[in-house]
Amino acid sequence: MFCPTCGKENSLGRKFCVACGTNLDAVSQALSGGKTDFFTRTDAALDQLIAKYAEHVFKDAPANAADTKVGKSWKLLGQGVLTSLMDMILFSLMWNVFPLRFMILLISSPIRLLYERSNRQKTTKAEIEGQTELKLLASETNEMLPKSVSSISEHTTERLQEYQRQEQR
Repeated sequence: MFCPTCGKENSLGRKFCVACGTNLDAVSQALSGGKTDFFTRTDAALDQLIAKYAEHVFKDAPANAADTKVGKSWKLLGQGVLTSLMDMILFSLMWNVFPLRFMILLISSPIRLLYERSNRQKTTKAEIEGQTELKLLASETNEMLPKSVSSISEHTTERLQEYQRQEQR
């Protein structure tokens, strides 16, 4: 196939021109009439839908959907079937796990809530006891200290007259 833009010859399987990068896939579809009939468009749309669905299991599925070969369409169909089988297995497994989890939560929640409440009360009680002990220690320390401490200047002032008399003698 020759590139309509630059005239370079490219192999038939190429999607882009080697020389200028022109989209040869679009050019070949335009020249051949491509995907214009209803059946071809429906086939391509179904491949895209199945590829999008199978993508969460088969990561390369959307890349395969772009290829319009019959073999790729069969591969996509197989990936879609395998994906749906895996989804059904997971669905049935989860359908059994959810009720089990519900029952466990229904039975264990009151016990776990009481346990958490008990731990909270123990923690609060320990904090209160710790604060009480600190207050007791502080009050014991205050009892050991004298009530009022006279300053040096106060003592001197009270005895000033006595000192003055002694100096005069």
